[in-house]
Amino acid sequence: MNPVFRKGLLLALSGWVPTVNAQEDTTPAPAPPAAAQPGDSQDGRSIYSVPSLKPQWQARAVLNRATDKLKHLTADEDVVVAQSMSGVITVLNSENGREYWSSHIGRTNDATMPAATDSQLLAVITGPTIHAFEKFTGRRLFSYRMPQSPSASPIIFRREVTYGNSTRMLRWIVVPMIDGSIVSFDVESLERMGRLGTLPDDVWRGEQWRFVISEDIRHSVLAGSSRLGFATGAGNIYSIMLSGSDAGQGRFQFIMKSGASAPPVLAVRGTDERVVSATRDGRLFCVDLNSAGRMHWGLALAAPVMKPMLAVQNDLYFVTHDGVLAKHDILSGDAGQISSGTGAVASQSESSRGELRAYGALVEANIDGLTAFAPFRIANRSTQQEVRSITLDLSRTALTFTASAADPAVPAITVLGDGRESTGLTGMTLSPDQKSATLEFTGFDADEYLYLNLGLQHPEVPVQKISDSYLAGADIRALVAPKRAASAIAAGAAEAYPPRTIRGRLSTGSRPWKVPGVASILAASEATIYCEDLSGSIIGVNRSNGSIEYSMDAADQSIRLFNDRTDRVITSTLTGQITLWAERRIQYGVTPVPIAGAFTWIVTPTAELQTDFARYHRNPEQRPLMPEVPAREPQVAAAPEDTGAGG
Repeated sequence: MNPVFRKGLLLALSGWVPTVNAQEDTTPAPAPPAAAQPGDSQDGRSIYSVPSLKPQWQARAVLNRATDKLKHLTADEDVVVAQSMSGVITVLNSENGREYWSSHIGRTNDATMPAATDSQLLAVITGPTIHAFEKFTGRRLFSYRMPQSPSASPIIFRREVTYGNSTRMLRWIVVPMIDGSIVSFDVESLERMGRLGTLPDDVWRGEQWRFVISEDIRHSVLAGSSRLGFATGAGNIYSIMLSGSDAGQGRFQFIMKSGASAPPVLAVRGTDERVVSATRDGRLFCVDLNSAGRMHWGLALAAPVMKPMLAVQNDLYFVTHDGVLAKHDILSGDAGQISSGTGAVASQSESSRGELRAYGALVEANIDGLTAFAPFRIANRSTQQEVRSITLDLSRTALTFTASAADPAVPAITVLGDGRESTGLTGMTLSPDQKSATLEFTGFDADEYLYLNLGLQHPEVPVQKISDSYLAGADIRALVAPKRAASAIAAGAAEAYPPRTIRGRLSTGSRPWKVPGVASILAASEATIYCEDLSGSIIGVNRSNGSIEYSMDAADQSIRLFNDRTDRVITSTLTGQITLWAERRIQYGVTPVPIAGAFTWIVTPTAELQTDFARYHRNPEQRPLMPEVPAREPQVAAAPEDTGAGG
C-alpha cells in the first residue's frame, strides 16, 4: 500500500480528518485495494469501503471446562449447535447467542457426528443411535438404534405432499453407513415409535429404503429438490430418488476414476442443480444432478482439493492442498480473472536485414490501479543497453497530461522515490496539445526502475477515478543505445552503434484469480470471502480482485466453522467460548483538492455499514424482509483517559 495513502486511511478510520499530499516524494508501492474500486461520488468525493469483523455476540456452550472440550460446531440460518466430547449439546440463537436449550445425549464419550437441522428438526448421531429433537425447544422426539454405525453426518430432507385439500410435511433422515449403504429413515414413523413405543401397523422397520453400493462414503450426502447425490471413495458420483414410488432407486453413476478427496458441493440456480466433486488426483467434476449424469465441465488442478468448497451465487471457491484459494465460474468452470493492470513491452531482440544489431533492447511499462494513486512503472530490461529517452503518446486515448503550473511546456509528472538521481533524469517536455510527454536520461541503465505519477486528465472522468484501463492504446517509444565505457565517453570517441527507437503499445491484461497462503474457507459476504490462512489468522479476501483487505489474529479461537449458510464467521475456543462475527464496513471519502499544481487528498470517514441480519446463501428466500435503515455515523476515536500512572 502507498505509505501516503496508508497514513490517511489509518487516520480516517480512527476518526481524524488528515490532509496528506499524494505527490510527495516517497517509495512507491501498489495502490491499496480499496482505492481500486471507488463507489459513487458525493459532492466531489470518491467513496470507498474497508471490511472488518465485529463480534455480534459471545456465548458459552454448556460443558465442564475442566474435563470436557468442544468437538463439533455447526450452524444454519436459525441456530448455532455446539457438541462437546462428552455428549453435551448446546443450541444457541444465531442472531443474539441466547441459549435455546442444552442436553446430554447418548453415553459419555460415544463417537458423535455433527448435528443436522432443518426448519423445525435437529438430528444428531451418537454411536449407532440417531436422536431427534424439536430444534427450538429441545423436546426429544425419538431415539433409534440403527443396524450399523454411520460413516458420515446425516442430512434431513423434507417435502410437502398434498392429499386432497390438505398438505402434509414429510421428513426423512438420510444417513451414510460404514457398510457402504445409504439409508433413509421416515421421521413420522420413528416419532410415533418414540411416543407410543411401536411403529405404525403398515411399517415393519424404521428404514424407509436402503441403497447399497459397498463403497466407502466418507462425506455427507447432498439433497436436491427430488434427488440425492453423493461421492464415494472409489471415485463415483451417484444420484438416488429421494421420495415417491421410486424412492431409493439409483438414477445414474458417474465415474471419476479417482476417489473423492473433499465433501462435494451442491450448486442450485433455479431448477439447475449441479454436484461439484473433487478427486484425489487433483480434478474437479461438475455433474447435473437431475439428468442422466451429464457432465457440465471438468478441471485438472495443480493439487487436489482436501477442504470443503463454497458455492456463492455463480462463484465456486476452493482451497487446493498447496494452500491456494481459487475462484471458478460454476456455470462454465472457467477460472476467475483479475486485472493485472495496463502495460506494454517495447523490444527488439533481433536485427532486421541491413540494420545494426539490436543487442536485446527491451523496456517494460505498466500500471495497476487508479492513476492518481498507483505509480507508472518503467523498467529497463535490456542487455547492456541504456535508455536515453522515453516518450508516452496519449493520442489514441481520451487522456491528456497536466501541464506544470510553472512552465506549460513541462508535464506535471512527479518522480517518486530516488528515481531522478538513479536514472539520471535530466528533463521533461510536453507537446502543445498535452498529448505527448518525453523524458530524457543520462544513466537509465539495465535492470533499473523508474516510478512516476503521470498527472493525467480526462474530459469526462474525475482525476481521482481515472483507472489504468484508460491508458490502453497509448504508445510508448524508448530511445536505447549500447552502454558505453566511461573511458570512451571521456575520450569523446564516436558511438559504434547509434541510438535506436523501440516501440510498444499499452494494453490491459488479466491473470487467474488466486490467493496463496490459505488453509481453509470460513464464510463469504457479498464482497468478501473470509478464510483461515496458513498462520492461523482470519483474513478477508476481496471477491472481485483477490486482494487481502483484512486480517485478524484469533489464535485462541481454534475451532472455526465452515459456514455455507450465511455470511457470518463463527469461531470457538476448545472450552466452548463461541463468538459470532458480523461484517462491518467503514465507508470513507477521498476528496481531491488542488494545491500549487499538485493534488492533496482529504480522507474522511463517512459512514459505518453493518448488516443487522445475516445474508442467506443456501436459502435466500427464507431471509426476513428488513426495512431500509440509514447508515450509522462513524464513531470518532476517543482520546485515552489519563490514568495517572507513572513511566
